[in-house]
Amino acid sequence: MSVEFLKQIAATPLPKSFNAAKDIDAIRILRQAGLVLALVDEPPERAARVLAITEKGCDELLRFHYPEGRPVRRLAKVNWIQLAAARAREAIKPADRRRDP
Repeated sequence: MSVEFLKQIAATPLPKSFNAAKDIDAIRILRQAGLVLALVDEPPERAARVLAITEKGCDELLRFHYPEGRPVRRLAKVNWIQLAAARAREAIKPADRRRDP
């Protein structure tokens, strides 16, 4: 469940807030595992805000071949900027192919 939720978080723009109790519990687990940087409010607010996915979290995503399809080539000490650039290049490739006659 936690890795699936991590995939969902990675697919959304960050920072992102969550209010559902099950989401808050999942974020607590991910934070304790060191996979995300998050702020979790105690009652009465009952909300969590995921600020970023850590390097360890990115490694977990790469281990499970996120995004789906071809696994991302493992770079030495991938940081979030390199990972975002690789994802952007992959997203742009199909658009470039459609433009070529």
